[in-house]
Amino acid sequence: MGMMKEILINEYDESLEKFRQLETIVAVLLAKTLEEGGIRPMQIAHRIKSRDSAMEKLERKPEKYSSINSLTDLIGFRIICYFNEQVDQMAELVSKVLDVDMSRSSDKRKLMAPTAFGYLSLHYICTLPKDKGYPEELTEIPFEIQFRTVLQHAWAEIEHDLGYKTEFGIPLEVRREFSRVAGLLEIADESFSLIKWEINTYVEMVRTAIKEDNADDYRLDLVTLTEFMNRSKLMNALVSEITSFSGSEIVKVSPESYLERLLYLHLETLGDLTRFIEEEHDHALLLARGTLSGTDLDTLASTVGFYYICRARLVFGGLREQELREYFSLGENKNEASRKMIEKQVASILHLREKYSMID
Repeated sequence: MGMMKEILINEYDESLEKFRQLETIVAVLLAKTLEEGGIRPMQIAHRIKSRDSAMEKLERKPEKYSSINSLTDLIGFRIICYFNEQVDQMAELVSKVLDVDMSRSSDKRKLMAPTAFGYLSLHYICTLPKDKGYPEELTEIPFEIQFRTVLQHAWAEIEHDLGYKTEFGIPLEVRREFSRVAGLLEIADESFSLIKWEINTYVEMVRTAIKEDNADDYRLDLVTLTEFMNRSKLMNALVSEITSFSGSEIVKVSPESYLERLLYLHLETLGDLTRFIEEEHDHALLLARGTLSGTDLDTLASTVGFYYICRARLVFGGLREQELREYFSLGENKNEASRKMIEKQVASILHLREKYSMID
C-alpha cells in the first residue's frame, strides 16, 4: 500500500464519525425545510461513500482530488420529487438554509445537448452555514445534493443497472434506442406537470364558482364534491346544524366514499346536489337529532352532511329493499362479513322507516 493511500485511508477512518453526524443533521434539516415549504418529496435518500469507493475515486482522479474532504460527493443526498417544477422549488428552499457553492454546483439539465441521451438532474454542492450554531468542523465538509423527478430517478437507476458507460462507448443502434426512451420520459415528465397544472386550474375554477353560487352545472367528481363540502354555504350550514346536537368538532376527511353513492341516487351535478340537500334538509336534521342528541362525541367527520342527507333519502325516499342492498354494497368487498354488515344496514333503514312512518 502506498504511503499516500495509507494517509487517505486513515483520514477517511478518522473523519467517518463527523461524516455520520453531518449526514444526520442535513437529513433532518432537508426534511423539515421541505415540509415547511409545502413540498412533499417522494423520497430523501442519503449515503456516505464507502472507504473503497472513496479511495477508487481519489486514485482515478488524483489531479482533481488530493484529500478526503476534497470529495464533494463523499456525503450525498438525493431528493426525488414528483413534478419538474418542484425541482427548482426545492432547490430554492434548500439554498435558504444551506450555503450553496454555485461555482462547483451544476444544472446538468441545461447542459444536455438536444441529441444527447441520458436523463440529468440538478446538483448542488453545499456546506452547513457557519452562523447557525453548527459545530465548526462540520461546516468545513462539503456534500452533494441531487434534485430529480421520479422519472429522472428511474432513468438514472436503469441506466446505472445496464452499465453501458464504458470507455469504448456503445453501438449506434443502442445509442439511438436510449435517445428514444429518454425522449419518451422527458415528454412524460412534462405531461405529468401539465396534468397537475390542469387539475389545479380546475380546482380554482370550481372553488370560484361555488363561492359565487354559480356551480350548478359542474358534474360530480372528487374535486367538485370536496370543494362543495369545504366551501358551499348550504353544506356548511347543514353541518353546523348537525354538530349543534352534540357539540362536536369537525375533522376534515375525503368525501370520496360518497361519490359513488350520490351517483347511485341519480345526482349528476352540483345543482342536483344542492336541490337534494334542500329537499332532504329537514329529514336529515330529524335523523341527526335522533342519533346525536345527548351524545358526547368529541369529533364528527366533515362528511357528516353527506351521511345524513343520503340516509334521509334511504329512509324517506321509498327505495326498495334490493335498492338499499345495492346502495350499501357500493365499495364493499363481497365476503360474508360484508354481507352481514349490509343486511344490518338495511334492517336499520327499515326500522327507521317504521319509527318515522307517521312523519310527512
